[in-house]
Amino acid sequence: MEERTVQSELSRRSYPSGEIVQMLQKQVLIVPELTVSSKDASDRAQLVRSDVADIKKILAKAGYQTEIILAKTLPRRTLVQKGGDIVLPLVLFSASIPLNVVTGYISTWLFTRFQGNQQVTIKYEHARFGPDGKIKDYVKLEGKPEEVAKILKSGKFELKNYDQGANSG
Repeated sequence: MEERTVQSELSRRSYPSGEIVQMLQKQVLIVPELTVSSKDASDRAQLVRSDVADIKKILAKAGYQTEIILAKTLPRRTLVQKGGDIVLPLVLFSASIPLNVVTGYISTWLFTRFQGNQQVTIKYEHARFGPDGKIKDYVKLEGKPEEVAKILKSGKFELKNYDQGANSG
C-alpha cells in the first residue's frame, strides 16, 4: 500500500513544494473529493459542495487556521446535490489540536444543518497528521446525521492507526 501523507495529496493536486510547507503549518486542512464537471478538457471544473465552505467557516470562527485543498489546475464550481447521500470532505487535523474539540464543532454543525432529515446519509472522514505530514490516525463514519453527530460529540470512535498498517476501509 502506498504511504498516505498530506504532502502526497497536495502534490497530486498540483501544489508546489513551497506551498506544501505553508499548508502543513495550518491546523486543519479540508480535502474535498475531486469531482470534475466534464470530460471535455476545455470545460473541466472541480465540483465542490457548499458544505466544504461551511465547515471551513465554523472552524475558522472557532480560531483554527484552516485551508481548503483544491486542485490548483481546475476552476472551482459549487456542486448542488439533491440526492440522499451527503459526502463531507476529508478533514485533516494537526496533531496539536485535541480531536474532541474540533469534532465537537463539526458535530454541532451536522446536527443543526441536517436535523430531522431522515432521507440523508452522512459519509464523513477525518485524520490526524503529525509534524512530518504523515497521516497518523484515521476514522470514517457513515449514517444518519444525528447518529454521526452523536458519535463525533461523544468521542467514542476508534481511530485506525496508519503506523500499524491499517487501511482506509
